Amino acid sequence: MSQVMDTPGEKCPLCANKQRLVPLWFQENTETWIKCDICNVWCHASCLKLPSEECDRIDEYHCPNCTRTHGPSVYKVGIRKSKREHSKVNYADLENGLTGNPYKWKRVLDSKIFQKHKFRKIRGEQLTIDWVRWFGLEEPIIIENPDGLDMKMPHKDITVSEIAETVGYDTPVDVIDVSTQQEIPDWNMYKWATYFDGPKRDQVLNVISLEVSETPFGDSILRPRIVRELDWVENMWPNKKMVEYPKVQLYCLMSIKDSFTDFHIDFGGSSVFYHVIRGSKVFYFVPPTPSNLKKYSRWISSPEQSMTFFADLVKDCFEVKLVAGNTMIIPTGWIHAVYTPDDSIVIGGNFLHGFNIGIQLAIYDIEKRTNVPIKYRFPYFEKMSWYAGKHYNKILKEDPSSLSQWELKGIVELALFLLGFTGKLESNSESTMEERQLIKDNIPNEVSDPIRLTKRLSRRINRIINQGNMNFDEEESEDQKVNIKSCRRNHDDNSGTSRKDNSVSTKIKLRVKKRVLEDDHERSVKWAKTSSSVPRPPPYNYSIYSYDENDRESSTSPTPEEIAKVEQIIKEKIREFELENRKKSYKS
Repeated sequence: MSQVMDTPGEKCPLCANKQRLVPLWFQENTETWIKCDICNVWCHASCLKLPSEECDRIDEYHCPNCTRTHGPSVYKVGIRKSKREHSKVNYADLENGLTGNPYKWKRVLDSKIFQKHKFRKIRGEQLTIDWVRWFGLEEPIIIENPDGLDMKMPHKDITVSEIAETVGYDTPVDVIDVSTQQEIPDWNMYKWATYFDGPKRDQVLNVISLEVSETPFGDSILRPRIVRELDWVENMWPNKKMVEYPKVQLYCLMSIKDSFTDFHIDFGGSSVFYHVIRGSKVFYFVPPTPSNLKKYSRWISSPEQSMTFFADLVKDCFEVKLVAGNTMIIPTGWIHAVYTPDDSIVIGGNFLHGFNIGIQLAIYDIEKRTNVPIKYRFPYFEKMSWYAGKHYNKILKEDPSSLSQWELKGIVELALFLLGFTGKLESNSESTMEERQLIKDNIPNEVSDPIRLTKRLSRRINRIINQGNMNFDEEESEDQKVNIKSCRRNHDDNSGTSRKDNSVSTKIKLRVKKRVLEDDHERSVKWAKTSSSVPRPPPYNYSIYSYDENDRESSTSPTPEEIAKVEQIIKEKIREFELENRKKSYKS
């Protein structure tokens, strides 16, 4: 059967040494090629003087040379069908990692069985900070109607040409060839709009990384209220108009039918909001369990990645379908692929937040260990972490009761992460001058004394944990037992009700050891897990030291029995909290 497609890497033997009058962008992205089914040589249909319509009618094409020995080309019989319907997946090519057929992804997806998701579907007005403090952000959330999200989006009939005019025709854009999952260089919005809104497309191309936050188009968009309230960059990064900052808050994604983005985790473990303006999308989600993250880390580092469908390596993969008007929040670390059944335009954006700090750090560690290029990492991740450390240090000092259990656990991980840097800055550290300078370059000017900050952050979060002041009883309001939309009741009304842990008499402090574990991080001392098995992030170990009222560290390292005792205390607190939550849910 003849194959008709675009192959910009091939050279047509009929015009290889001739200068053509066809524009370069037209040759590379719009022109029809046809392959001889005998000698497998690709040629321009125009060089063979074959109209595109004629190519569609050919079932088995023979080039002029092969016609002499094998006869003329064979034409289709009966009703003519489109080349998409006739195309077949070359499984031999798939096994060899070849990706010449852009429609193979649909065939692969149709051959798989995915689990039906059970993710929450809620109304926009329900998705508030109090809702997140109650339920956390551990699974994707679907909002079918934009009402109540307090956001502003483009009109539903907007075209790519309109977007190009507003963003600027000369704006560079990263275009992905779906067949190879690789970028095509030298595209701008004018060229992309001509392709997307044009009558013919000989390739399946996709744009998923056009950041528009500082354009007139971006100025007309307002992200959902919950995203604005959670976003670290929005709430912690100073003087965004005066200095560089992570420009990842607002993207326009433009995908044609049959586009596919292979399994990935958003950079830095950032969460994503995703609103479909036009068309539809299908997501395939894999939970970020420790086992799945290990498999993902091996998969993206494997030379056989292009030959392996990641969902085949894991136990659970959930399918979620979105249509125009739907919004979804993708939480930290979820491994996902995306298929586009219809031409679509989507507005989305990435954000770091305090409800999944541990997994954010775990993903950042995976990116470093697997040598992900800087271009594909969350910009200024370490600097953003310092701003977060400064922010939470102030809250722990002034109003620790305002923090949820998710944030308190995350602050422990953040303190460990930052202590890993300051340990290398101390005078007795064995780190090189280059390492020290790199760490200093990533510390913002607003953090004048990073060593002091990390010590205070560590001291305060451990004092909260040690004293049993995680305020699990006070964190949710009486009204939330009946209605999750209600606000938390006044702290004064609950004075004297805070639960103290009388079994704890020894104060504890967490410290990062100056060495990095060589063993797998799952064998290290772990922070107590929730029922969803939140993985311990990077392979930094920590020790537990006793300290007196003046914060003088003991010279004695903890024994295994002391470590086990502390772990047991923390696990008991978590179990008490879960039991209390179940009682509240029964009452409601």
